[in-house]
Amino acid sequence: MSNAFKPYQIHILKYARRDAHSGQILLGDPHQTPMDMAYYMWLVSNGEHSVVVDLGFTKAMCEKRGRQWLHEPAELFDTVGFPTSKIEHVIVSHMHWDHVGNYKLFPNAKFYVQEDEMTFWTGKYVKYPVFQHAIEVEDVVEMVRYNYGGRLFFPDSGDEIVPGVKVHKVGGHTAGIMITEVPTASGTAVIASDAVHTYANLRSNTPFTIIHSVPKFIDGFNLMRKLAVDEDHILPGHDADVMNRHPLVHEDIALLR
Repeated sequence: MSNAFKPYQIHILKYARRDAHSGQILLGDPHQTPMDMAYYMWLVSNGEHSVVVDLGFTKAMCEKRGRQWLHEPAELFDTVGFPTSKIEHVIVSHMHWDHVGNYKLFPNAKFYVQEDEMTFWTGKYVKYPVFQHAIEVEDVVEMVRYNYGGRLFFPDSGDEIVPGVKVHKVGGHTAGIMITEVPTASGTAVIASDAVHTYANLRSNTPFTIIHSVPKFIDGFNLMRKLAVDEDHILPGHDADVMNRHPLVHEDIALLR
């Protein structure tokens, strides 16, 4: 690990959940095995730099989409000592509704998204219902406004957002979904977001049921295995078991050191 930066830690903030089953999460699974689906935001910090990965969704959107609300995200950030107004960098892994909703909480942040992701969601295919169900138009429009306002940035795959914290475009789930590589004291971690929905997807090399490219999904799994020191250092986008693999520091807040 380079001496140019201090190792980071990752706060895992669980703010909502829903009851799901394996047929909704594992492509081709004929069963309906119950699965607890969690909704997270992630805070990466080392005392010098702080980065939020993904924006989650609002309480109003939770009610619209029929999820179970647990906490106001802003309150979770306050609990760990990082008011959202102080956050300077937000990585948007992809533009689906459950990952890009709370942009108003971060009035002083720069936002980062892959160019391929933005191009797709402002391109010719989004008029088709098969894609529209996964987005909220106003979220996409707001990201366009941020671009015009100079607050949206398009990193290349492998770029650092802050020293040591890198993003990698993997695709698969969406056209330009990216993962975040984080050097921690216990080894390299990867915030997978929806490049890996659950550990069951990863272990079986099975994509989620919403897909842009199956081969890129599989390539993304392999890249994460290569980057992360072990499976516990891969943080899936929706697996409730994450909270059992890392120590809790508060209700529905876990910490990877």
